[in-house]
Formats: sequence, C-alpha cells, structure tokens
Amino acid sequence: MKLKHLIDGLEYKEVIGTIDKKINNLHHDSREIEQHDVFVAIVGYDSDGHDYIESAVSFGADVVVCEKSPDLRYDNVTFIVVENSRVALAKLATNYYGNPSQDLNMIGVTGTNGKTSVTFLIKNLLKKQGHKSAIIGTTGIFIDDEKVESSLTTPDSVTINKMLRQVADQGIKYVIMEVSSHALDQNRASYLDFDIALFTNLTHDHLDYHETFEAYSEAKKLLFDNLKPTGIAIVNVDDAGYKEMISETKATVAHVGWDVNADYQIKNDKISSNGAQFDIEYGEKCATVHSPLVAQFNIMNLSLSLVAVSKILQEDLVATSTGLTNLTTAPGRMERVNLSNGAIAIIDYAHTPDALEKAAKASKLMADKTKGKLIVVFGCGGDRDKSKRPKMAEAAEKYADRIIVTDDNPRTENREKIYADIEKGLTKAGNYVVIGDRKEAIEEAVKISNSGDIILIAGKGHENYQIIGKEKIHFDDKEVVLGV
Repeated sequence: MKLKHLIDGLEYKEVIGTIDKKINNLHHDSREIEQHDVFVAIVGYDSDGHDYIESAVSFGADVVVCEKSPDLRYDNVTFIVVENSRVALAKLATNYYGNPSQDLNMIGVTGTNGKTSVTFLIKNLLKKQGHKSAIIGTTGIFIDDEKVESSLTTPDSVTINKMLRQVADQGIKYVIMEVSSHALDQNRASYLDFDIALFTNLTHDHLDYHETFEAYSEAKKLLFDNLKPTGIAIVNVDDAGYKEMISETKATVAHVGWDVNADYQIKNDKISSNGAQFDIEYGEKCATVHSPLVAQFNIMNLSLSLVAVSKILQEDLVATSTGLTNLTTAPGRMERVNLSNGAIAIIDYAHTPDALEKAAKASKLMADKTKGKLIVVFGCGGDRDKSKRPKMAEAAEKYADRIIVTDDNPRTENREKIYADIEKGLTKAGNYVVIGDRKEAIEEAVKISNSGDIILIAGKGHENYQIIGKEKIHFDDKEVVLGV
C-alpha cells in the first residue's frame, strides 16, 4: 500500500521525509514490526511508545507516527507528527483495511450492564431470521459461530478494522459490537460507521479509570455524539442516563421502556421461573413476547434487541418478536444449572452494585416461587475501584438469605483488605461467611443448599480464569458447580 493513501484524511502537524513510498503493515507494538512497516507510537498508561521508536526502526519500520518531533533522525525513515496518536491509529487502521465498517450494518452497544447480553440476543434474533452476523465484545470475537479470543471488551482499532474486513470479505452483513467507555475514551472506536447505537443503562463502574461519574458518562456519550444523522439511537428511557447520551446526537431516537412516554412501551410483564411474557406497544400496534429468559432486566435487554433488529432489517416488530421459545443469551449471563440435590445455580457476570442487585432480585423471585432460600456467592476484583465494594455487599444483602464472600480476581492486592472493604457494607453478622478460596466457596454453597434453593454465583460469568498475583490460572464457575 502507498503511504500517501494510508494517510489520506489524516490530520497531522508535520511530515519529516517522503510520503512517496510503499508500506507493508501497521502496528503500535514495536515487537511486531517487520521490514517496511508503519509504527504508531502510543502514549500509554504504563509505557510510552515514543521510547520504542529506535527499536521499531531497528526492526525495519519505514514510517513512524508520533506526537513528538523526533530528536534523532534516521535515513529513509518518514516521521509523521500528529496531535493524538490514538486518533491517528484509528484513522490509519480504517484506511489500511479499506474502511470496512462502511460495507457492514454496524450496531454499537454501550452502557454499564447488559452489553454482552444484548449483543448475543441481537445475534440470535438475526440468526433466527436466517442472517449471519459477527460479535465483538467481552466474551471474544465471534464471526458467525467461530470464536476468536480477545482480552478486551473493545479491542484496539487495528484489530477491530482487521476483523471487520474479514467479516465483510466473508459476505457477512451484520456486526454487533460492545463499545466500552475505555474504548471510546481511548479512540479505539473512532471512524467506525455505526448504523445503530444502543444504550442499556449507566451505573457505578470504572471510576478507578474515569475518576468521576460525569467523566464516565461523557465517555459513553461519545458513541451517540458521533452517530451519523441517518443512524438510529435506541435508548432505555427508564434509566435517567439516557438523556445525557442523546443530548447532542443528530440521529433519530427510539425510546424503549416501561415509561409512558416510550416509543416502544413495555406493558403487562409477567415473570416465572421458566421465563417471561410481556407486551411492547408502539403506535397503534402491540407485539406480545414470550421469552425463556428470566429476570426483569432481561425484559429490557430483549426489548432493546428486538427494536434494534426490527430497525436493521426494516421489518415490523411483531414479525421480529415471534418464535422466541428457544432464544438464548450470552454464556455466563443468568445461566441456569440444575443441581442433583434439586437446587438451581445461576451463574452471572454481575460485578457492579447495580448488576448484582438486579441479579439478586431476579434470583430471589425465583427462590420465592420454588419456596427456597437464596444463597449469593460473590467477591470483588483487586487493584480496581474500591469504592464499589461495600455497595456490592449492600446489593447482595438486600435479597440474600445467606452470603458467601470470596475471591474474584484479587490480582496483586491483599485479599484480606478486599474482604474488609466488602464487609463494610454487610450489617447482618450471622448472615454471611468469608471463604477466600472460590472453589471452596462454591462447594460450600452447594453443600448447604436444598431442593428449591437458588445459588447465585456472581462476578465472573463466562470467564474461565482467575488472576491471582500476576498469574492467570484456569478457573470456571460452571465447571466447579457441575463437579460438586
């Protein structure tokens, strides 16, 4: 590819050297550089890519994109100085892979909780209609039913555009993407051409990174600010955060929720241990939905997903909402496991106060219907936002008959300090126990359960690992509970 084509539309402050040259590839990790590649120096949180320019050049980089004019010059190496390397990387990646998002129907999903569930619901609804799609999100990258591992909810801009090109080249038309606040703040989703932006909710999370709730909200809002005028914003109007999300969008807005002013109003909802039934009224029409998914929050997740699919396929909502008896959501999202003693384990990713409260509330409703008790097993991650730990405890205590506090991903933080932070939110001394080893905690929950009891195992969901110290070891909640 010609360098002059790669930098088409890129805003830069200075070019040192020629742009009349061919380049092979694009990287922001100097260790991946080969002959005639472009190296983009990113200012990170633990390291600065500008410190690796010399290394990148020694590996064969012909072009360096950076924020600082270089002190050293290298023969035949072109330097392009930009204001923001992350923005530049997103633009270069878009150009390098031929702007693949323009060839696709792109659905971006943001919010604190529910993103993964919504992406899988949309994928499965599209599949029911005979359409292949791809997912980019927390549980990995899925191209149709083929999984590609990913360590980030929203990968870097090069990986995203590479995957989108692969999807487009396979003839798949639909991509559903989780768009995290980190990704928006770090410009990983810049220059992507979204057709639909979807907002689930906004609650306490990631304040270790954003520092304030306002900054967290502003990051989420970027998805809607940059949505094209012909796009559609679909928002949960029962969450007050939606107003901020759409305050500056130029797109058409579809309001979904129980609120009487919703364009798609949820009514007549009934939940049982086997699923839910509800109506969605819109205009003069009404779609009746029969869903196998438990929990009230899944009514909202499914409603948002149904509206998104009806919009992207340009079909009536009644047609979209029929035949959902076998519909499934994401792994590790209120995932039900029937135990041999008659109890039911629910495995969920809930790792924020709001998510845990909703999962506990839904599980308690199930326990009431089965005339059992609710046992909640949860922990909090180490080296992360400490302020949410007592709030998680409060959320669990609101509904649990018994609580087992355990490890999540303690990382390098002292476990006892994590437990102590959690215990600050627990007021019923005889209602909980601390069992640090997560396997032993789950085994104890099963041991003390009886027929009809519900065991909510929260915090890790689909994850099949634990991070203890700096070591990542295999650990799967579902495997453990099935092995008891």
